[in-house]
Amino acid sequence: KPENLAKEKKAPKENPYEAKAKELTEKLTAEQMIKLVCGKTGGAQAQAGAASVNVPGAAGETVEYLASEIGADQGVPGMALADGPAGVRLAQKYYTDANGQVEPVDIVDGIEHGLFAPEKVLTEGEEIYYQYCSAFPIGAMVAMTWNTELAYEMGLAAGEEMEEFQVALWLAPGMNIHRNPLCGRNFEYFSEDPLVSGRMAGAITRGVQTIPGKGTTIKHFACNNQEDNRMGVDSVVGERALREIYLRGFQYAIEESQPKALMTSYNLINGVHSANSYDLCTVSARTEWGYEGMIMTDWMTTTDGGSLSYVCMKAGNDMIMPGCAADHENIRQALNDGKLTMDELKACVVRIIRLALECEVKEQN
Repeated sequence: KPENLAKEKKAPKENPYEAKAKELTEKLTAEQMIKLVCGKTGGAQAQAGAASVNVPGAAGETVEYLASEIGADQGVPGMALADGPAGVRLAQKYYTDANGQVEPVDIVDGIEHGLFAPEKVLTEGEEIYYQYCSAFPIGAMVAMTWNTELAYEMGLAAGEEMEEFQVALWLAPGMNIHRNPLCGRNFEYFSEDPLVSGRMAGAITRGVQTIPGKGTTIKHFACNNQEDNRMGVDSVVGERALREIYLRGFQYAIEESQPKALMTSYNLINGVHSANSYDLCTVSARTEWGYEGMIMTDWMTTTDGGSLSYVCMKAGNDMIMPGCAADHENIRQALNDGKLTMDELKACVVRIIRLALECEVKEQN
C-alpha cells in the first residue's frame, strides 16, 4: 500500500520556503489562486511554444503577484520557462517598439531560431536584439557516452545560460523510453533502458541545479512513447511493466536529484489522462518516491487533449500550461460545485509559490 511504502522513505528535508509559501497562499483570494495555478495569459500567451514576453521565445511564464497586491512584505515572483531539448530554446532575435517594449514573438520565430520566419523590415524607433544559446548533443547521443560527469557538465552549462537570460525552469530533459524506433522524439529521449535514462537525467539535473534558482523539468510523465496521436492514445500497460520500465527512470532521477519540476504527458494511461492521474502524480511521485517539486501539464493539454483542468488540481498536478481563460472557468466552476475543494487548490498553490521563491534566489557574490 502507498502508506506502507511511504514509511520506508526518509523524511524529506524541511523546505525553508514552506512556511512563507503557506503564509502567502492564505493572503490570496480564490480568484488569485485560480490564476496562479495556470500559466500567465494574455498577449503572446496564446502561442503554444512561445508564450513568454519577459523572455522572448521562452515557452511560457507563471503568474506573479506584487507585494502591494496581497499585502505581504514579499510578493509571489513569476518564473520564465524555456523549452529544450538540445539546449535552452529561445528566440535568436527579437524586436522592441518605439517605446522600448518587447514585441510579441510568434511561434514561427522560435522554430529553428526563426529559420522559417519572414525577414522583418524595421520601422522607425524599432530595435533588434539577439540572444544566443548553445546547441548541445541530443539526448540519445549523450546517453551513448555512458558518461554522467559529462552530462553534469552539460547541465551546468545550460544552467549558466538560464542565469544569463533569466530563465527559471528548463523544460528538459525528456526521458521517455525508446519503445518504438518510429517514435518522432526518440532523438530527444535517452534510451530503451530506464536505468540509463534515470542516471543521465539525474546528472543533467544536478548540473543545472548547481546554479541557484535554476531547475530542470523532467518529462513526459509517463508512457509518452509515440508522437502520432499522442493526445488521444491510451497506453494500456500492466503494473509490473509500468513500474519496472516506464516509471523507473523518473523514479531514479527524482530520488537522485529532486528536479524542481515534473511535466505530465498528453496520453492516457489505462484510460486516465496522465495530468488527471492521482495515482501517477500523488501516489507514485510524491508518496512513494518522495518528490518535493512542482508538477505541471504539457502545453495545451486541457484545451486539445480532453484533460480536465480542475481534475489536474485534484490529482496533484499543480500547474496548467500555458494557461487560458477556459482553465480559470473550469476550476472556478468546480470550486462552486464542490467538485474541487479549497484545500486541494491550496496544496497546489503552496507548491507553486514555494518553487517560485526558490527560483528567485540569486547566486551570492
